[in-house]
Amino acid sequence: MTRLFLLIILGLVATYYFPDSRTMLVEAAQPLWVPVVKWDVEEEMKQVGRDVVSFETNTGRLPARREWLGWLDYRYPSDQLATDAWGNTYQLLVWDDSVGIQSFGPDRTLGTDDDFVVSTPREGRRR
Repeated sequence: MTRLFLLIILGLVATYYFPDSRTMLVEAAQPLWVPVVKWDVEEEMKQVGRDVVSFETNTGRLPARREWLGWLDYRYPSDQLATDAWGNTYQLLVWDDSVGIQSFGPDRTLGTDDDFVVSTPREGRRR
């Protein structure tokens, strides 16, 4: 355990003193931290999905596509849940029986393998 702690400290010091090593260290650590970050993002997306379904239950409608960004800004003024860990705004997908919250993933590009969606069933619309 002590060795691991010392390696982490050494990595942080190297990153601070040798800026060129930052990219190398981030790329080397990516297989370790991306799953953890993705798990955290999925939890946030579940909360946003629950909030969208709650909004529909209370108002009788879902946020319209053109008001989605305003709805996120109003609902989450501190920007905590409005964007994923990579800085992208969550997207809303709507199906007959559920809503989906979409993240473009670490590469920040729509339509790639790292995109993911978390769906939440809509109340009273389950089949």
